[in-house]
Amino acid sequence: MMCRFSRRLPFLTLSVGVIVGFFTYWVIVIRPYKPYKVDEAGFMDSYTVSAGFDNVTGVDHFIVPDIIHFIRFRNFQLGFIDYVALKAAMRNHRPDKFYFHTDVKEAKCEGKYWEWVKNDTELWSRIEIKYLEMPTEIFGQKLSDDSGIYHASDISRLRILKKYGGIYLDNDCYVIQPLDKYRKFECVVNWDEDQFLGNQVIIANKNARILPMWLNTYRVYRSDEWYYNGGERPTQEILHRHPELIHRVKGSFGADTGVSSNLYTDPDMDWRRLDIIHLLASHRSYMDPNFNITPVFDENTIRTYPYPFGEMAREVLDMPQP
Repeated sequence: MMCRFSRRLPFLTLSVGVIVGFFTYWVIVIRPYKPYKVDEAGFMDSYTVSAGFDNVTGVDHFIVPDIIHFIRFRNFQLGFIDYVALKAAMRNHRPDKFYFHTDVKEAKCEGKYWEWVKNDTELWSRIEIKYLEMPTEIFGQKLSDDSGIYHASDISRLRILKKYGGIYLDNDCYVIQPLDKYRKFECVVNWDEDQFLGNQVIIANKNARILPMWLNTYRVYRSDEWYYNGGERPTQEILHRHPELIHRVKGSFGADTGVSSNLYTDPDMDWRRLDIIHLLASHRSYMDPNFNITPVFDENTIRTYPYPFGEMAREVLDMPQP
């Protein structure tokens, strides 16, 4: 028996080695890597951010789930700019999921551009609709009658990130480069020199220390000021005292209006050097001197539009460049 056992041992060892080797090959080489499984029960593992977390270097693994969040209050129609931004995020970053948060009950993905999304199987399979009540007050203070929907979005993006973590983008943010390098930090925002932070793009772990602090600044809410609570107050109250709470991005998220305006005025703009750029599409009427020539962007007017946004839109729509 001892002799027979000793003869089988090398064969058994070889067999186990082959199985383990194949499994390792399957996991590392064949099977696509998915850092997080989308799970409503917990969504992602609860990563604890310690007081000594280094937001300059980050960590060597992903701590932010690969989810892009959009907010659509009152209107769930998808416009041309929205579609271009969605396509850019898919093509240039390819997240696990897109979450559309909306207060439109029984929101339906209808209309021309939603139909285009549905025809893109890979994109459509990543989209989920989440009902979200639009806040009308914060800490007992009624939101502005004029700017309430925008302030409600400012508040909701922080609450969404506290719940899920992920990548929040304004609906008109055009993703240019993959964003995975930012998913290794506690929280990432654009904060240019001598300016307030930009909340158009926020990349955060759901336990990021700044998120509850940021929400808490709304205890002093100024309904008559557009960006006081969205950017001015959290910069002065939090970041000036504790800049270590974020990974600071300077310029690469294209949050400066002086950068965005070049999309409609400077044919030689080097837009590819950025990671993201805020299109500021709803501000073109007063920001773009050529607005009256092309007041509406769609799949027809964009074909020959001579400024950088034309090139960007044509690229993600697979249209020929003139």
